[in-house]
Amino acid sequence: MPSARILLAVLPGLIACGPDIPEPIWKGEHLHYGSTTSEPICRGSFFRQEQHALLLADLLGLELTEVIRYTKVADREEMAEYCEGLKALGCAYVDDPYAFGIHGFSFHEITHVVMNSAGIEGPLPFREGFAEVFSDGAGSSTAETPLADVLHGFKLDDKDYQTAGRFARFLTDRHGLDRYVLFLKSADSQASFDQFSPVFEDIFDEPLAQAMADFESYPSCREMSNRVALVDCSLPLTPWDGRVVTLTADVACDQDDVLGPAQDDVMFTTRGFEVTEAGNYLFVASQPEGWSGFRIVKCGSCQDSFDKEVQPGEITSYDLTPGRYYVLFGRKTEAPATLWLAVGRQ
Repeated sequence: MPSARILLAVLPGLIACGPDIPEPIWKGEHLHYGSTTSEPICRGSFFRQEQHALLLADLLGLELTEVIRYTKVADREEMAEYCEGLKALGCAYVDDPYAFGIHGFSFHEITHVVMNSAGIEGPLPFREGFAEVFSDGAGSSTAETPLADVLHGFKLDDKDYQTAGRFARFLTDRHGLDRYVLFLKSADSQASFDQFSPVFEDIFDEPLAQAMADFESYPSCREMSNRVALVDCSLPLTPWDGRVVTLTADVACDQDDVLGPAQDDVMFTTRGFEVTEAGNYLFVASQPEGWSGFRIVKCGSCQDSFDKEVQPGEITSYDLTPGRYYVLFGRKTEAPATLWLAVGRQ
């Protein structure tokens, strides 16, 4: 399954001095997709990124007035041409609705574009933390930088992103999304710790020091559980047949719901199901020839996270609590296949 975190930057518009943006290879109503390479792009990278942008805008009460331009570039070297010399995995412009990535998709970057289009920025650690909350869940590590270090001097580092994303989710759980967005609107994007601290206290009705202290006891989890999975947690629910639900996916790049390529030329899609009774559940995964990935994630947060992988052909069991879940089905882009995962109440 995809495992590389998206390191990014939010940059001022560079259209005048940067390279030309390639013409779109796909045009939706709200997103146009371009690429500097001839590498095949899975169709879900078009449709699901556009869906993510629409769901996020709806959640925040925003209107997408400009078409988002997402461009896949070849590698970090080429990324530097678009990202002011930064050899990152992705970047987004502040003044123009443009995002770039070396992978076929980046919900993190699309989130930045949606926020920037409404003039919502905020101080760097909070801005990046917000985008992490709505990312595609690629980060696999739970290693973190101490929160105080992140708030005093955020760096483009995996561990800083992990901390910023978890602190942003902690604050939205604690105070609500509306207050968090109000803070982003109210605090200057270049504000230092000493400058945004009084704004924080005014918006959240508590000193920043108190929130930082309470954050120490907030559970840790991987990015996939910390994120708000707008697309995956709004999927149609696969119906149960008695005590069994069987989720099936045609994992091929020509499918409108398959994202890719991600790291290591992986493509994947998701299917949703719901658990209404707590208990022990049996999981059985298909085993076609070649590599396959199966991952089950609960729609929640670090406070009730469930994030497990099942190996092809494996039969295993886990305790589940009531709620919505989704299954990620992964294959290599050159080896499409139909995959299934059966879940049974024991």
